[in-house]
Amino acid sequence: MRAYVAITPPELQGFIDSGSFKASNALVVNQTLSEELESDTEEELEFESSFQAAMQSRAMQGPGALGMVLAVDLTADQVGAAQGNHVELLSNLSWSQVESLLVAESEEPELSWFAAQEIPTYLPQWLA
Repeated sequence: MRAYVAITPPELQGFIDSGSFKASNALVVNQTLSEELESDTEEELEFESSFQAAMQSRAMQGPGALGMVLAVDLTADQVGAAQGNHVELLSNLSWSQVESLLVAESEEPELSWFAAQEIPTYLPQWLA
C-alpha cells in the first residue's frame, strides 16, 4: 500500500543514518478520501494525500518551513486502524520502503519530486 509520511529534515537525516524511522501515522488513498473529494482519479487522490502530509510536515516545524513527505510502500502488517485517510503505523519504516520524497516549498499546491537515491545529495541544503 502506498502511503505518505510527513517528516522534518532532522528526522530525515536520522532515518538515513539509522535506516529506520518510527512514524505514528501515514496518509493513504482510500474510499473515505475518494468520497470526501468526490473523485475517482487516482492521481488526484494521491496528490491530495501527499499535499496533506506536506502541510502536516510544515505544521510540525513552524511557519516558512519546507513540507517534506516520504512516499513509502507499506506492508499489510504495518497498517493499523484508519481514521479518514490517516492510518496508524504499527511498526518502523525501513529505508528500503522509501520510493521518493516530495517537497512543498510554499503553501501553494505544488510538490517537487526527488527519487530516494537523490535524497542524501539534497539533504544538506534542506538542513541549512
